[in-house]
Amino acid sequence: MATSIAVLVLDDNHEVAQGVADILELSGYDVTMVHDGPSAISAYCTGQFKIGLFDVRMPGMNGVEAFMEIRRRCPSVNVLLMSGYAEDGLIAKALDNGALGLLSKPFEPDDMLARVANACASVH
Repeated sequence: MATSIAVLVLDDNHEVAQGVADILELSGYDVTMVHDGPSAISAYCTGQFKIGLFDVRMPGMNGVEAFMEIRRRCPSVNVLLMSGYAEDGLIAKALDNGALGLLSKPFEPDDMLARVANACASVH
C-alpha cells in the first residue's frame, strides 16, 4: 500500500477491536480504536478517516446510532458495519442511510481486508 489509509475501528469488545486493528495494521492501514459511540463520533468528526468499521451491538449508543450521528455531522462518512447478530432493522436503517455494507462476525481476515479495500476504492 503506497499511502497509509486511516481507519476507525469501533467495538466495545477490546479484544475484537485489537484483533481487527492488528489485521488492518499488518496490511498497512493506520488504525485508531475506540470502544463506545460517543468516542467514535468525536474521533471521526475530528480525524481524517477514509473508513470506519463499526460494531452494531454495543451497550449505550450502538454502532448504528453512532453512524447516524456522524452522518448528520459529517455527511461524507464511510462505514462498514460488523455484527454477529441478526439486527435486521438496525442494519437496514444504516444501509438505507449510506452505510457501505455488513461484515458478519466471525469473519475471515482476508474477507475483511478485501471488503475494506473495495470500500476504500469506491469512496473519494
